[in-house]
Amino acid sequence: MKKIYLILTMKNIFIKTEKPKENIETQSVEEDTSGFLSWLQRIPVFLFHDQKLTQTRKAIVLNDLVDSSSPGMDYFILIILSCTIATFGLLTDSAAVIIGAMLVAPLMSPILSLSMASISGLSRLFKRSLIAIIEGSGIAILLSALIAFISYRLPLGINAAIPNEVLARTSPSPMDLGIAIAGGAAAAYALAHPRLTAALPGVAIATALMPPLCVIGFGIAFTDSSIILGASLLFITNLVSIAFAGILTFAAMGFGPRNMKDSNQISRSLSISTFLVVVIGLLLAVLAWNTISEARLYTQARTVILDSANNYTTANLVDLNITSESDTKFITVTLRTTRDLTYAEVAEMQADIAEQLGTPVSLELVTIPMLILAPQITPTPNTSISP
Repeated sequence: MKKIYLILTMKNIFIKTEKPKENIETQSVEEDTSGFLSWLQRIPVFLFHDQKLTQTRKAIVLNDLVDSSSPGMDYFILIILSCTIATFGLLTDSAAVIIGAMLVAPLMSPILSLSMASISGLSRLFKRSLIAIIEGSGIAILLSALIAFISYRLPLGINAAIPNEVLARTSPSPMDLGIAIAGGAAAAYALAHPRLTAALPGVAIATALMPPLCVIGFGIAFTDSSIILGASLLFITNLVSIAFAGILTFAAMGFGPRNMKDSNQISRSLSISTFLVVVIGLLLAVLAWNTISEARLYTQARTVILDSANNYTTANLVDLNITSESDTKFITVTLRTTRDLTYAEVAEMQADIAEQLGTPVSLELVTIPMLILAPQITPTPNTSISP
């Protein structure tokens, strides 16, 4: 059986380790000297000129990532435990418990292995890493869906409403893309420098991978397509961004293909990852713009509704919900008022709101009686001094 011998030299001490046959493609890690990788490796000189990795250190990093790309029982046990913690954290709406699940971060290693495979041209490593990510993600989604389904259908005292921690992970934004790119770069850099491994838990928290998968399971349990799509977009954003940042960071630290025959494959992998990041960024920008537009609409509608209601009575806004169908805005508003409004007054309010918003409006008004007590004479404090 063929074996690989990795020799580490430090203070005249020689350590010989054996690796299994499947790691045979990690025998050499050469720097690319042409094309995009060479250009990329020269850009961050001010960052990496004192952190240049030796060939021995590159081989160690690559061997570690190859090992993590072929996960065993430990990987799947961590997936199950992390998913269970995150799911119960979402059920109880507890941010602290969810953070605990993030710290386990079993999916981070296969994603970084995917980056290394892309920059080194190792097709077997790429396939194994992708399979590990797919298997881990599938297990997490199915387990969270099962836990959520059972929890909401048994008398466990769980509120039937969707937790806020779930809803918070259904509306990704371009900021999530930026966080994931920075976090992926930090994870790759820390992985290559063992003295910086203490930074990895912070990276795992910043670039959350398990909670979005569990939210997808919640969406399946609730049969809510908006939750499924929103959480899926957040997970894909984090996955693609971390992998893309890992590729750039590994290239900047000098990792490259074993031979020039792999250059075309690397260029293709880098092009695909760049394309995915750009597409996701554009999609998130569109979603962010829609969110901003909705926020503006709510602010404008709130102002118009209160101004119109105050023409008839003193009113305070309790709740406002706006939905759109074709060109019509369906507005359901709850107000606290000092007196009940008549049907004619509500009809005038609807016409006024439609005119101010510049769109057809269907208004449904719910009023809650409110009593305002304001004494007209302010009591004068007794300033006399007792004998």
